[in-house]
Amino acid sequence: MKKILGIVLSLVLTMSVFAGCSPSGTSSTSSSSSKGPIAIVVPSGDHGWTAALSYYAQQKCKDLGLAEGTGYKIVTSSNVNEQANQIDEMISLKASAIVLLPHTDEVSVAAQKIVTAKIPLIVFDRKVTGTYNAYVAGDNKGMGVATADYLGEKLGGKGTIAVVNTPSVGSVNVDRIAGFKEEMAAKYPNIKLIDQTEDGYTQQAGLKMATDMLVANKSIDAVYSTDDEPSLGILQAIKDAKRTDIKYVSGGGGAQAYYQKIQSETAITLFTATYSPAMIKDAIQVASDIVAGKSVNKETIIPPTIVDKSNVAQNIDANSPY
Repeated sequence: MKKILGIVLSLVLTMSVFAGCSPSGTSSTSSSSSKGPIAIVVPSGDHGWTAALSYYAQQKCKDLGLAEGTGYKIVTSSNVNEQANQIDEMISLKASAIVLLPHTDEVSVAAQKIVTAKIPLIVFDRKVTGTYNAYVAGDNKGMGVATADYLGEKLGGKGTIAVVNTPSVGSVNVDRIAGFKEEMAAKYPNIKLIDQTEDGYTQQAGLKMATDMLVANKSIDAVYSTDDEPSLGILQAIKDAKRTDIKYVSGGGGAQAYYQKIQSETAITLFTATYSPAMIKDAIQVASDIVAGKSVNKETIIPPTIVDKSNVAQNIDANSPY
């Protein structure tokens, strides 16, 4: 009897040992399930572009098969302090990775807590001071270059372009204007550039600027606007003034309202250089790859696409907030 009990005990111990072991794939799954969600920390939608970030982020997370709450979590904030607090919350949640679009450089201190906690940090659109695992953004300077080439070719290297500066938006405006002017100087030196200034990236700001611009300048061939929303105001001012000299108006970003105008407008050629909020999908993919143990590029810069009447239909998304 003792012998039989000994054999049974031996079998139980052996089964316990095997039960504690598992193939490497199973072990990895168990470890993965203990991780927190991929956190997407972005500003709230006070502008069409930022409003669309959550829309595209949700699309991407669902494409990756992530469940809301456990697989991914999106949080938005209205200011720097609120965003810093959200970063602390995501660290406490033991997020598997954090995709961060910082309000300003002031978020850098909070962002470094992510690195200290050994959570992968993927910075989107605006850089932070300090370290991070990856940076994903569009190409602001490249937008200016692409727009310069489009207008330069359409105008045959001659004419007058109004260049609309928007200092209040900071480096975004600086980079887009610099790319445009540098390309113009290098390739289209016979095109005259007229500098204008608007107050912000709104239709009202574009309308006000363009109304004054049209009074002061009797002949303009094209307008270089660095954002789609003021471009809508600029277009309205041109229509109100019944001006027929302006043949081209640019934009920047890829707003659905501007896409609709590109499609329907017949008297003026409207176009834009993309800087789409859909790029956040690329940042989330990078986060997913890092969580999966894959190697990623330290920096990913997404080049702009020129959208005009020839290709606008394939870019329209009726459900997008931007």
